[in-house]
Amino acid sequence: MDATISQTIERFSGINNSDELTRLSPVAIDNVYVYPLSQASNVEIDNTYGIKSRSGYDEIVAGTDIHSLWADTQICLFVDNASLKTLDEIYNTVTVRTGLSDRRMSYARNNDRVYYTNEEQIGYVIGVTDYPLPDPDREFKLPLPAGQVIEYFKGCLYVAKDNILYISDPLCDYYDARIGYRIFTNRITMVKAVDDGLFVSDDHVWFVNGKGNEDFDRNEVYSSPAIPNTALSVNAKSVNDSFQGTAVIWTSENGICLGVNGGEISNLTESKYEFTPTSTGAAFIRKNGNVRHYINVLGG
Repeated sequence: MDATISQTIERFSGINNSDELTRLSPVAIDNVYVYPLSQASNVEIDNTYGIKSRSGYDEIVAGTDIHSLWADTQICLFVDNASLKTLDEIYNTVTVRTGLSDRRMSYARNNDRVYYTNEEQIGYVIGVTDYPLPDPDREFKLPLPAGQVIEYFKGCLYVAKDNILYISDPLCDYYDARIGYRIFTNRITMVKAVDDGLFVSDDHVWFVNGKGNEDFDRNEVYSSPAIPNTALSVNAKSVNDSFQGTAVIWTSENGICLGVNGGEISNLTESKYEFTPTSTGAAFIRKNGNVRHYINVLGG
């Protein structure tokens, strides 16, 4: 007589595609077995390790070539074809600037201004009005150049143009042509601030913990570079209760990393998830109830 043994599995920890299938085994969390998955498609796992089908999506704005979406609690910006636009809470759009190149846009807020740059153009938005960077008309002072990444930290703007990191004078959007820059070995792929410093990536990740140009001090903290356009600022406590303040999450060439104050970095996936590194990506944080997901898309 054949006997069939069945077991209901209700809790899952996520994908593990690094270990052999025959060696995957559950772990006990709060006296409940939580199982790894070798594959998963169109599903979500919540804070209780429960699994459910991923929600669908609705089209809210139609465009020609939409990319470079960015938002905070005050404004949402995106690029459609050659135009920079705002998107309000009821999905109305306003065109802020036209005549842009088709390159990816990077953004950084400083008080009421949101600065943007895409390697060919740079400026800032207040409300729905666009402004160029003014010429300071002072000896040795120049407007910050257009670059691939922009960030704001402790009164200064940081713009990465290829392998050069330009640093503005305090509370300005111009820099000193004599001293207002630092040269890195390779093209910079990430500049993201936490409370006490900046994570900067070229072919490595560096932690810069000075207060500005004169105190610039960089130390290597991670050997694998960040994939462009995958870095986001998050509340550190939402990832781990032991962390405080602002954190940065990004996808490196060997996993998803979390960087916190002091330059400490944790690779969250290296031991269990493998993927093929790519030249660029896109990422966002989605909140569904009390569950937050870091979602990225990697492409050539």
